[in-house]
Amino acid sequence: MFMPAVLRPRPLSGLLAVVAIAAALSANSDGRKEKVRLAVGSQPGNLVYLHIDLARALGYFEQEGLDVSFHYFNAGTAAAEALNARDYDFSANSIDHAIKLRSKGVQAQMVASFTDLPCVTLVVRKDLRPQIRSDRDLKGRRIGVTAIGAGTHVLAASVLHHAGYTLRDVEIVPVGSGDSFINAMKQKRIDAGMATDPTTTRLLLSGEASILLDMTNPDETSMIFNGPYQFTGLLTRPDVIRDRPAVAQAMVNVMVKAARFIRGHSATEIAASLPANIVSDRYIYVKSLEHSRPSFARDAMLTPAAVANDIQSQITFGLDLPESSRDPMLFLNDKFVRVAVGR
Repeated sequence: MFMPAVLRPRPLSGLLAVVAIAAALSANSDGRKEKVRLAVGSQPGNLVYLHIDLARALGYFEQEGLDVSFHYFNAGTAAAEALNARDYDFSANSIDHAIKLRSKGVQAQMVASFTDLPCVTLVVRKDLRPQIRSDRDLKGRRIGVTAIGAGTHVLAASVLHHAGYTLRDVEIVPVGSGDSFINAMKQKRIDAGMATDPTTTRLLLSGEASILLDMTNPDETSMIFNGPYQFTGLLTRPDVIRDRPAVAQAMVNVMVKAARFIRGHSATEIAASLPANIVSDRYIYVKSLEHSRPSFARDAMLTPAAVANDIQSQITFGLDLPESSRDPMLFLNDKFVRVAVGR
């Protein structure tokens, strides 16, 4: 565990939380590992969940006294639903799902951030690049997204809003990711699309597409959202935070360790630390990681401003969220990450 050597003065409630965590840790000092169930909103190898892949490869879960069982879902929605159903204690998800769950009266909070930029690029088919030179040229076009209602679909609404359009001004085409996305572009079933790495990097290296908007970097993300955008991270339920604070702290410690490893090592070194089933094509993986690297949150820290931008994107997409449920602090709990980084 990397707890701070000296805790700064804090309100009594904060001190009580730290005392509770320390007591729980002491109670489990006999070498027994805490069992944890983790749902992941993607198959292994997705860069927006790199923290999970790295933590497994580097033994961080075991170092924190955790015995974690993993289940990889094909989409984030299924992982979030499994968390809500109490089949799992934590989920690796985008914060979108916590926001959507609250609109249904269900609570979930993000306790560590993986990415605080969208990690999504708007790519344009190579033969249409002379015609589509800005987001204002998208009206009437066929826009590919991974799935209807997915994060790429939500982000498309915000990009179109920036251009003065709505989703009704384009044709949204669900095309998946990876090979299916690339084939849709090659077969001219879409004119442009919202892609993530390694799909983006594969398209660029093959010359099949070029980037119109790159939301893996803060400058271009700020054009749409005026600041950071909370995307993926570690979600859990209020009952887990209340009843198993030591486990929550240990899980967050793992994510902070992974975040610091990402910051302190090159893309090549990170790829070398991962197993072959994650890095099937080392060149593509390294190039993808280099491209998406600016999206990773420093020390897994969460910020209300980044969450607020995600909330606004959900509203732009059409989510009916009451004013009382639009406070970013409803969707994040940063007390564990602050302990882990010594703040």
